[in-house]
Amino acid sequence: MGVLEHKPVKIKLNNGTASGMYILVNDNEIKYTKDNETKPPNRSYKIEVAVEAMHNHKRARGKETFTIAKGTSIAKAVGSLLGKREEMKNTLKSKGTLKIEKKIIPKIDTKDRKFKSVYAAWIARKAIEVSSSTVKMYNGSYNASIKKLDNKIIDEITEDDIQNLINEMINKGKKPKTITIVKAVLKPLLDTNDVTLNWKKIILPKIEPKQKFSGDDEQAKLIAKTLLEYKHPIARGVFTFLLSGRRVNETMLMEHSHINYKKTEQYPYGSFRLPKENTKTNTEVTYALTPLLLNAIKIQKTTTGKIFDLKAISVHYHWRLAMESIGVSNMVMHDLRSMVAVVALRNGADIYAVSKMLSHKLLSTTQANYLNDNTEQAIEAQNTFTAVIGTSNDAIDVEIIETEYETLKKLYPNASDEKLYKIIEMMK
Repeated sequence: MGVLEHKPVKIKLNNGTASGMYILVNDNEIKYTKDNETKPPNRSYKIEVAVEAMHNHKRARGKETFTIAKGTSIAKAVGSLLGKREEMKNTLKSKGTLKIEKKIIPKIDTKDRKFKSVYAAWIARKAIEVSSSTVKMYNGSYNASIKKLDNKIIDEITEDDIQNLINEMINKGKKPKTITIVKAVLKPLLDTNDVTLNWKKIILPKIEPKQKFSGDDEQAKLIAKTLLEYKHPIARGVFTFLLSGRRVNETMLMEHSHINYKKTEQYPYGSFRLPKENTKTNTEVTYALTPLLLNAIKIQKTTTGKIFDLKAISVHYHWRLAMESIGVSNMVMHDLRSMVAVVALRNGADIYAVSKMLSHKLLSTTQANYLNDNTEQAIEAQNTFTAVIGTSNDAIDVEIIETEYETLKKLYPNASDEKLYKIIEMMK
């Protein structure tokens, strides 16, 4: 007796959540409940998720198949795939396909010692072990400065060649941090290819240590209050997450599928995760939601995809407006991380707790706890900070009304935030 062929059958759920989902079953397994909802077979089974989206003004389609454990109800299986379905749609919108791009690693010719060839092989290997943002940083440094060495045989590269590169960057006014990337690329590349240089002979510009937040607790309270009550709901939501110690980039990349509203003893208000591809440390992280963070999500008009539907340049613009309103001119958005850390430490939080909250890799002990998913320390540090600014228990629920900004945005959807706020200022 031959094996019965499985075919996709549209899933029926009365709540309407199974759009684009099909269960793979044979003809004998197509069954429904008394409410006319799809019944799962008495085995592990597969669900096919089909999506479509517009990419470059063309309709793109794709599908993926997921294995579901035996005994899992259709409703539970569909619920677990809703976030994945949104991720698939977003991938189609941005790439036009769900296919994983092949990474072609060039063949390594150990006899070809030209710098250009050696760099191509080195960066291809690096792409396997480091994040895409790190590869982008290396390639940026290479294209801007290092590729001047392309035609040199690497065995003939000297300390003077590298010092000349560095001096040229200094003369062009490049920042010290940008210049040090040259060493971050060249030293491991040359070491890997058995070229030894005396790096003590090569002088790099000194990187001034990052200034810590120097204000007192009252100034921190004023800054936090200004940001948590800011007039623009999307920017206000972003600022709220920044005040929990999150980085700007990882906040802007947050999606609704990253939020878990399930309440547990460890996460009394639910949790949110940051996928490893969105974090600086290239490690997936889970953090506790708080009333403030829940409110920041609630006030957004988005329900799928990215939570904060605003470009980074607009968020920076709103940051400047907020800081100008209270006379603060010496802070950038990233400095909020320093402010959160300094205030928490000043008021008794443990150094390890603060490091955990900020997802730093600087403390090996903290990093070990982090890999063990020990979230209590991060919560402790965050609670210390929110207690100081006076928002530990109550969310600041600013009434959502149609502001002048929102009215103008409807009239002029393509106008930048800066132009809209200039119009508002002229109207006052």
